[in-house]
Amino acid sequence: MPDVPSEPEKYSIDEMMERLKNAPTENPEDGELVVRADGTQAIRVRKRKRRSSQTPKSDKKAASRGRVPQVVIGVALLFIAALAVGIAIVYANSSPFRAGLTQKIEQASGAKIKLTQFRMNPKTANAGSLLLEWPDGNVIKSLTLGGLTAEISPVSFLGNKMSGEEVTALRGTLALQIPKANEATRHGLGQDLSSPVQFKRYRVPALNLTLGDPAAPLLRLLKSEASLNPDAINGRSQVSFYQGEISITHWPKLRLDRALIEFHGNETDIVGLRILHESTKKGFLELTGTIYPYDTKRQSILAINLDSFDISGMIGPALGGLISGEIDSLPAATSNFLSFSPVENSSPILDVAFRRNTSSKLGLQGLPFLLALARTLEDSWFERPTFEGDAGGVIHREKDRVSVREINFVSKSRMALQGEISVTGNQALGGSLELGISEAMLEASVNARLQAMFGPEKNGFRWLTLTIGGSAAAPSDNFKDLFLAATPGQKTPPVPADAGGSSFEELTRPK
Repeated sequence: MPDVPSEPEKYSIDEMMERLKNAPTENPEDGELVVRADGTQAIRVRKRKRRSSQTPKSDKKAASRGRVPQVVIGVALLFIAALAVGIAIVYANSSPFRAGLTQKIEQASGAKIKLTQFRMNPKTANAGSLLLEWPDGNVIKSLTLGGLTAEISPVSFLGNKMSGEEVTALRGTLALQIPKANEATRHGLGQDLSSPVQFKRYRVPALNLTLGDPAAPLLRLLKSEASLNPDAINGRSQVSFYQGEISITHWPKLRLDRALIEFHGNETDIVGLRILHESTKKGFLELTGTIYPYDTKRQSILAINLDSFDISGMIGPALGGLISGEIDSLPAATSNFLSFSPVENSSPILDVAFRRNTSSKLGLQGLPFLLALARTLEDSWFERPTFEGDAGGVIHREKDRVSVREINFVSKSRMALQGEISVTGNQALGGSLELGISEAMLEASVNARLQAMFGPEKNGFRWLTLTIGGSAAAPSDNFKDLFLAATPGQKTPPVPADAGGSSFEELTRPK
């Protein structure tokens, strides 16, 4: 077969133009080049058939026309929903709704209430103030709340139930009272188990609490953060308090660290109530136990635990000026409790056995006999002695009287102290102390009158009985009288007498 003649390597201009005219289109399906009768050229395109998968324009228009009613219906529904929300908000801010809400709160709490400046929006319900008052038979007298905000659920707008996550009041005042026997504990009928007011938490970041007459309360708690959980994990209602200032009649000022209280029936469980000293951050006093506020014949007893607690927070500033140090409670079968009864003019009793904290020392100061010992024994330690070992005693508080009993302070080879010292509400001091000075120190003293004051040796000390008197501002004792009555060389302690001769200051001046 003869070879196909090869293309020439060179073309003339005319040949190239001719080839371009006669060249077929690269894609015949796109069209065919034709020459018209007038000599002009055009591309003839074949008519394509429509594929079955393609939607005619008429179908698209029909679909568009079908969606118009859907859009209209959707817009109408949104409008109706917005209108319903608007109507619900208007109704929720109306007088009938407020009246119904007031009735629900009264039914849930058993109190008479006064609600002011109530308003609602889609997220929250707000009020300027809420006052709740209970009958005399209830332990709660009144609760005043201000600046309330409640996170509500949508069903609250229906009016059947007010519910949500949390109710917060910017400030509040809770007044407690000693309930009166045979008086009603709530207004209206008994509480409905299905409460129409249901929130998970109630919180007041600044709460003031009083017990008794608000003008002169038995107990006052100021600036505490309080929260109520109506349905805790164990099914009981829980109230917690965090920080605050505590004032108790006849007690020194204290600070609340935290407290957790549970309620079941007519009983109140103090799960934990931790109290701090007024000024120091170290140590605490903790109370636990059950209170029976509606049983006037039953005494409520709370256990007390002390840990590195400054003793002045227990005995007050009067005795705290004489005895100092940090103490722990000492386990004892008949002590370490706070007891009281829910009756008018109740007299709470506190009794705590204590010993010095291992990281602290118990100190004694301010009593006149200490300065006299420091001068006669020529040892400044006696002016402000400190005691280690098992130094301790029992703190007792009842009404306006506080005592430190069973004192047992010992400093080996120097001094021992036993007995009791107390102070009353008018700041009068009283008590009797057994003062022991080591026999070695007395024998080393050059003051013969001092040696004659003390009795025979017992347990390494020679003893002298002192009577404490005066006031917290000016304590006194009979050491001077015993000193002046002593006769050098006598074998028994002297009997106080109005002895003449040189002054006590001259006799006790170091030689």
